[in-house]
Amino acid sequence: MSKIRTFFSDLWYLRKTLLLNILGVIVLTFVLVQVLMWSLSFYTLHGESIEVPDLVNMKLNEAEKLLATRKLDFVITDSICKGNSSGGIIKEQNPRPSFRVKESRKIYLTITRHSDCTVNLYYNQLIGRPREYVVRQLQRSNLKVGKLTYKPGGKAENTVVEAYVDGVPLFIEADPNAGEKPPTEPKKIPQNAVVDLVLLEGVDALPQYIPNLICDTYGVAEFTIKGSQFNLGTVHIQGVVNDTLAAWVWKQSPSAGENATMGSGIDLWLMSEFPEGCKEEDPLPIDEDDLGDDALYEEEGND
Repeated sequence: MSKIRTFFSDLWYLRKTLLLNILGVIVLTFVLVQVLMWSLSFYTLHGESIEVPDLVNMKLNEAEKLLATRKLDFVITDSICKGNSSGGIIKEQNPRPSFRVKESRKIYLTITRHSDCTVNLYYNQLIGRPREYVVRQLQRSNLKVGKLTYKPGGKAENTVVEAYVDGVPLFIEADPNAGEKPPTEPKKIPQNAVVDLVLLEGVDALPQYIPNLICDTYGVAEFTIKGSQFNLGTVHIQGVVNDTLAAWVWKQSPSAGENATMGSGIDLWLMSEFPEGCKEEDPLPIDEDDLGDDALYEEEGND
């Protein structure tokens, strides 16, 4: 009887010891996990990240004060033309507003310049120059080429003789017979301004035929219009067009085949669907001489 009591007493002691050990392991594991999470939170500033404020359209000095209160820094990466705004106005930021970052993170800013963005244009850059040369000069100066108008006369076709911005004369070819001299001082032009040009048709210039643009994509039609020395007129969109360059021309004015002077405008009507009545181009015929040995062998095998 005593042996039985001793057996159960030892068994109870073992169970108690085992349970205490298991409980101790659970408690120790929980403590270690909590310590690890606390350490990780402290290291990464988890739960203490800073929300980036909206700085767009804010003055730079005001943004600097606001960022300082949140322990954030900034770097100016670019400046753009101020347009109608004043200088030192923030136009873009990275990271974007409401983005959460760590303390001391740099915010990259694009601001407006304090001075106007202008381009100096000289008389001899435009007047008396070929159209292609003038177009390149304007594009390199961040200017846009506007309406091209042709007038009769002149020794060389496509020679620029007048330039206008918003209808105001920029340069007009000087007439030596009238004692006029080309100006030497540059004209200041705002960047992205549109410059309209007047060109000479040339002594042998004749009216041009309007090309057929129907069934072409807008990209092809625009290229054809410029290559034919006409101007792109008004573009009309029918329905929803997601890709303008890939849209199809289904109507044009003036009609194809009509005579028009160089520089005349051609209006286009676009649609996303392939126009009715248009035919897709047939694939080019395959020359048997271009067939590979494998194709010839396969043909002979079929025979």
